[in-house]
Amino acid sequence: MGAAFWDARARRYATRTARTAEADPLLARVQSATGSETVVLDVGCGPGRFALALAPEVAQVVAVDPSPAMLTLLRRQARREGVDNVTTVTGRWQDVEIEPVDVTLCSYVLPLIEDAFGFLAKLDASCRHEAFVYLSAMSTDAVVDPFWRHFHDAPRKPGPTYLDALAVLAELGIDADVEVVELPVRTRFDGLGEAVRDYRDHLLLGDSPEVRKELRALLSSWLVPADGSLRPPLRSTPAAILHWRAHRRSLLRR
Repeated sequence: MGAAFWDARARRYATRTARTAEADPLLARVQSATGSETVVLDVGCGPGRFALALAPEVAQVVAVDPSPAMLTLLRRQARREGVDNVTTVTGRWQDVEIEPVDVTLCSYVLPLIEDAFGFLAKLDASCRHEAFVYLSAMSTDAVVDPFWRHFHDAPRKPGPTYLDALAVLAELGIDADVEVVELPVRTRFDGLGEAVRDYRDHLLLGDSPEVRKELRALLSSWLVPADGSLRPPLRSTPAAILHWRAHRRSLLRR
């Protein structure tokens, strides 16, 4: 998924994640590792969900994302909130050059990366003190697997989870701490039309009247009402916070 993919979905994603960082367990964990002189690196920052929440409490946030549209939304929201210590860098993490920082974080990006080893190695090398990687503790592909089977007549290949990330970190000589937390499902749709567009993306389906009609019929019996909107029939899903300290890493490598 390249920058164009996320550019087309930036506004929708920003709306869905707005003001959700404050109640997220990751924010509290990162805040416990930062202070007023800390420089934080947020890799795959999107529209700034965590970057903007952390900015008032740290010296600087460096926010990296391949999507220009995501970073435009981040800068716009930063101006609205009077935040002036967030620096944005456009590009894939594998391609950009960033000076080492105190604390690094990466939220729900790693499963999209083909070279996880190189990605994590660079993230680790950029961290002077503490690093955090956040991702699902289950394969979220399992949720849409019945729909995938319906349209593609084959099972959905499960995506990577935190166990795969731990294995890659172990290859790097890093023994990360793990905390599994429960996250409320934030996905909401104003109506079936919006849900059809969203799931059509997830299921890699073409845009035709026949596909929209069939997907609409399936989703109408699966999604549930929620305060005037529709949501998947899941209240929460497990997530994993992987965390390691730079001093521990240096001891491991001696």
